[in-house]
Amino acid sequence: MPVTRRGKLLLAELFGLAALPALSPAQISLIHVTSCGPQTLPLSSCAVPSTGAGHLLVVGIQLGAGVNTSTRISGITDNAGNTYAEAGSSRSVDATAGAVADIWYAKSSKSGATSLTISLADSSTTEAVVSNAGAVIWEFSGADAAAPFDRAAVLNSQPSSATPAGASVSTSGAEAVVSLLATSGNVTGISTGNSFTNDSLLKGDGWAHMIAAAAGPLAARWNQSPAGSWASSTASFKAAGSAVTSSALNACDLNQDGAVNVVDVQLATNMYLGLTPCAANIAGAGVCSAAVVQQVQTAALTGACAATVSHSVSLNWTASITPGVTYNVYRSTTSSGPWTKVSASPVAVTTFSDNSVASARTYYYATTAVDGSGKESAYSNVATAVIP
Repeated sequence: MPVTRRGKLLLAELFGLAALPALSPAQISLIHVTSCGPQTLPLSSCAVPSTGAGHLLVVGIQLGAGVNTSTRISGITDNAGNTYAEAGSSRSVDATAGAVADIWYAKSSKSGATSLTISLADSSTTEAVVSNAGAVIWEFSGADAAAPFDRAAVLNSQPSSATPAGASVSTSGAEAVVSLLATSGNVTGISTGNSFTNDSLLKGDGWAHMIAAAAGPLAARWNQSPAGSWASSTASFKAAGSAVTSSALNACDLNQDGAVNVVDVQLATNMYLGLTPCAANIAGAGVCSAAVVQQVQTAALTGACAATVSHSVSLNWTASITPGVTYNVYRSTTSSGPWTKVSASPVAVTTFSDNSVASARTYYYATTAVDGSGKESAYSNVATAVIP
């Protein structure tokens, strides 16, 4: 069955052509990042800019100064009543330095949160009062509102290094990745050539994020001086409408035989048609839908049958306010070009289908606007299509 990936484009204002509003694929954006500390926990709170509605709040916490490494974060609250949870198994420990790092998050935030309180697992004991703690709080827009957390990875008690690498996660598409480095040295910044942004040098540790546009393994790498032992926690969070994660595809193993194959496709189809009761917990709450059937088919047809699946990329964009313009559509295999025109001639409509794409490839698309005298605008912003 055809698989369609959609992207929407922005035309730059050039040669008197009016710019079109951006309509991009789902993308997470950083709203702001706030450092909090060093401070004592659980006796202090963190002040943050007033949060927006429907956003993703990510809190990276580091407990240091020889803390009892059995100490755990028991919860986070704020004055707007948001609900926070640990990002999977994201707690890392450096036993040598006596440091703990952890990542928590709140999905679909309520507006107006200005103060966060971090509680420890055993606040009644002396060991659970940490005098040298710190936190960094990220606020992102565009995250999946229902289930933004994708996966987490940790590295514990790593040997001394001047260029420690954070725990690596493999993203499943457009995601925000947050990585923490708890170290006995002092972080001086991100290593040259690494795509992460170091957002804070609080307590001499590493607090970084990256907005990933496509699937792939990602790891931050920092410079620190002097070299020292370290631990790292990393977590990734999905954009709204992002692709199915590997954990969701595992749920497509409807007969629980350890493989997603044509048998599961038939079972999913029968559920959708009502021939078999829907008992599979796919896409939440055991709901069977056409999307579930397509999900299982996509997973099953990545083996010997993949060659029989055709793919296309459908693009659409908002029309220019300049009357009488037409559009050229360009494609590249890298986000910066070089660009090849895939529209045989300028198109008068605001949609285009590229039927010449291949499986397991990533393509980048941009458009230009052409006015009545033949003047062509600059390239638009870039839309990405990942072909299964």
